[in-house]
Amino acid sequence: VPGFLTVVLAALTMRLRESRVTALALTILGIGLMGYSAVSSLGTLIAVTMFGSLGFHLFYPLSSGLVLSQAGEHNRGNRMGQKNAVEAIGTLIGTGLVLAFIIPLGLRGSFVPAGGMVILGAICLLLLHDKDAAPQVRITFRRKYLIYYTLSMLDGSRRQIFGTFAVFLLVRNYHVGVRTITLLLLANTVVTLISSLPIGFLIDRLGERSLLIGNYLILIVLFSTYALVHTVLLLGIVYCIDNALFGCSTAITTYLGKIAPRNELRPTLAMGSTSNHVAAVGVPVLGGIIWDQFGYQITFFAGAATCIASVLVAMAIHLPAHREMEATA
Repeated sequence: VPGFLTVVLAALTMRLRESRVTALALTILGIGLMGYSAVSSLGTLIAVTMFGSLGFHLFYPLSSGLVLSQAGEHNRGNRMGQKNAVEAIGTLIGTGLVLAFIIPLGLRGSFVPAGGMVILGAICLLLLHDKDAAPQVRITFRRKYLIYYTLSMLDGSRRQIFGTFAVFLLVRNYHVGVRTITLLLLANTVVTLISSLPIGFLIDRLGERSLLIGNYLILIVLFSTYALVHTVLLLGIVYCIDNALFGCSTAITTYLGKIAPRNELRPTLAMGSTSNHVAAVGVPVLGGIIWDQFGYQITFFAGAATCIASVLVAMAIHLPAHREMEATA
């Protein structure tokens, strides 16, 4: 629900500067995290989770918009790669801080410094001067961004299938333990950190079309491996490779940065986030039904089919079309 509401929240805050709205989103998220320390019932838990999630889902597309607006014309991919690397570093630091705080403060108490750090990030954003701030257009669904919307939705489908069912397969079918899964998740964070900068460089060097097509072709092989291979070690390696390639989705955002004028970037990113969540809501349910009725192999083959569709859509990206759209804007 918060994912669907992203476009609504973006519409309500369209008159504010991008950095101010992003700071507001982080403040909501920080308060939501701190609220977990006072939860006393299931209803309160749901309310606090929804509140904090509203801030997170508004922050995520806005953070990309901020990076694109501050980046130069020819280094958007590199800057987004740096953003992804910093996110991975933050994940590692956050994991370490959880281990450090949870013993002296307890589970509830550990949410207070976590929320405080997020609010500190909001304060830092208030010091940021928006580059070339321009009046924002209202939220609209524009035909010229159809490729971006479609890729966002398909990418959401792919992430949900892998994110939901890959670990589930390792735990349910191969009885992988908690310690191993934890180590696997930490390894994925390190892999993401290592791969983020090279992927950002490749986006600028090869272009969004070539990188996305290559990425989706590799993902077809990875999904098929999960359906056909029964070696736990290999499946774990495949899981890490998939996480390493998550940064390639940044090319969808940098593609939008090339075709959208500055004042249409924020509302279009918000619409793309909502498109992504169309898949996020339905895919896990549908994938679970397919798993129960036909076996897990069909679920992962469905993921491969999603990647095939993504290849076809990515092939519709053409640089001459970019120039024409920019001239129109």
